[in-house]
Amino acid sequence: MLGSIAALDLAAMMLLTFTDVMGRKFFSSPIYGAYEVTEFMMGVLIFSALPLVTAREDHVTIDVFDHFITPHIGRWQRVAVNMISTCVLAVLGWRLWVLAASHLRTNEVTMTLHIPHSPFTHLFAVMALLAAVASLVLTLQHLRRARGRD
Repeated sequence: MLGSIAALDLAAMMLLTFTDVMGRKFFSSPIYGAYEVTEFMMGVLIFSALPLVTAREDHVTIDVFDHFITPHIGRWQRVAVNMISTCVLAVLGWRLWVLAASHLRTNEVTMTLHIPHSPFTHLFAVMALLAAVASLVLTLQHLRRARGRD
């Protein structure tokens, strides 16, 4: 479901950008508010993909030292990395939730189209917290393997 949302969002963002550029180039008439809509669409793309990328452990990684690390140490390294990721994602989700509450309380909207910020920041907070849960599950799985129970 989240993968479909991310894919549809990306396709819509590309179509909007293409149409906006063509309108600006050939008709001297860009799409009114396209920049604001694109900003929100970028957030939806990033935060809808975040739980999936986390659950699949598809984040960008650097494996420069992996061939120096023994398999046993590597298992503990994955525990540590996932534990740190869980904490960072949980803090990100919490702070986004606080920001969303502020947006809701102050009725913050975009400058051009007056789109409310609150629904988007709430969505982003939930997706970050969902990614934190996925990371916690991975941490526990890697911990079980590192302790030799799997």
